[in-house]
Amino acid sequence: MKPTFVAETGSHGRGTSSRCAAALPLALAVLLCAAVVLFSPPAAEAQAAPCTGPWVQSLAGPHAVTRVPIDDVADLRRRLPELEAGIRAVVTGDPTLGPVVADGLIAAIRDGAGITERPMQADEAVRWMAYQPRPGQIETISPACLRLKRSYDAFAITVEIPEPSPRAATPTCAVSAVRDCAAANPAITVDLRGSSPGSRVSMAAGARPEVPLSGAGERLTVADPGPYDLEATFTVRAEGPAAPARTARVFRFLMPKICGNLVYLGEAASRTLAPAGAPATCEQSVRVGRCAAAAEPPPSVEPAPEADLCEAGWVVRPFLFGFFPTGDDQERDIVLPFTGPARESFELEQGYGLGIAVEKRMGPVFGLEAAVMVGKGDSEYEIDNGAATESDSHSTTFYAFTLGPNFHLLGCGGTDLYLGPFVGYGGFADPNYWAFDHHFGASFDGDFVWGAQLGLDAPFGDGPWGFHGGLRYIELSQDTDAGTLRVDPLLVTIGLSYRF
Repeated sequence: MKPTFVAETGSHGRGTSSRCAAALPLALAVLLCAAVVLFSPPAAEAQAAPCTGPWVQSLAGPHAVTRVPIDDVADLRRRLPELEAGIRAVVTGDPTLGPVVADGLIAAIRDGAGITERPMQADEAVRWMAYQPRPGQIETISPACLRLKRSYDAFAITVEIPEPSPRAATPTCAVSAVRDCAAANPAITVDLRGSSPGSRVSMAAGARPEVPLSGAGERLTVADPGPYDLEATFTVRAEGPAAPARTARVFRFLMPKICGNLVYLGEAASRTLAPAGAPATCEQSVRVGRCAAAAEPPPSVEPAPEADLCEAGWVVRPFLFGFFPTGDDQERDIVLPFTGPARESFELEQGYGLGIAVEKRMGPVFGLEAAVMVGKGDSEYEIDNGAATESDSHSTTFYAFTLGPNFHLLGCGGTDLYLGPFVGYGGFADPNYWAFDHHFGASFDGDFVWGAQLGLDAPFGDGPWGFHGGLRYIELSQDTDAGTLRVDPLLVTIGLSYRF
């Protein structure tokens, strides 16, 4: 707390008593700028000046914020770093100002915006004045009563803090209408519930001009101008209050050049940044159709016949297949020219390939399919003479062409399960094998084949494409130097189906 000084008035006007002299050391403790003299005024002056705070009589001394006078605005901006902490402390500490005004004041000094120069009057009315009671500490005298012996050059700083942008209240428009076609006196009931107060409603019937409707309340009943001839459109419009003007709060500060002690003069009248805006509006319409002369059932529409791809169509099935021989391997004893007795063996191993099948559906149960398959399979020939083993491997080409009927077990449903026999032509390529200088021949010529298959087609939704999977067994034998080799491959197929 700052001390309160009481001085008694003597018979010589402005002379002070011994009590005033005794209080002088305390008064010096709160000197403001340079040598700020605090005293209580004589009784006659106290009546003319209602200020109740310490009186400031002169500036310059140990309580100045800066000991070096500030020359001009450019010098003030240059010396802002040494002043900023004190300015922020005293402005933020005022609950009527706070950090937002402090930031605005520092920004104004930094930019040189809103700064003018004028004399600080000897009896300037101020809210508070900053001073430095001890080095590095800035406080305020509030209220400060200025009774300076002379005026001082000062910077007048105006800080504007824009208020938040106001928004115009948005009105609400809501309308519904019901046409009573069965009443003896046809009428239309209009419901405005949900619309803002003061809403206006109008009606347009057919090509007639729009006319306003009068009436109070949220529900209006109007005579129907033509229930069987005219459509009616009802439109509600509302207007909200005008958007308030956008303003900025204006705060006024002084800073004497001689000492740099900030003075708060108070808040001036707000400044208008933008005038009041146009009010927000809304509009909503509803249309009421004509009354029907008689209710008639809608005509029945037969769906257009769709081609039944199951009954008479085509199915294409591209697929991959895995090749798995189910027959026996070949083994026999032979005599080699140089090493004597030995045992030779020959086998066909599994493989893979591509195929495509095309089926013509003849009805819900029967179809005729042709298929082509081409693939690769491994084969190995081996001789064991008891002391050593030697082998020779080749990749053989498998091919088959088949034709046969399919019998569909699920009729014309979405998923198609079928089976059927087939006949055709197929075989392998004709490789030769060598081991221990011994030749082994496999006569893989084409030949008549037959077999059977089991297949499944599952459509992808309602489209023509679907998933295909199946099994095919082919009765197939091939001749080699060791006799007849039963291959009898089992093919596992997976691919797509397309119906058209």
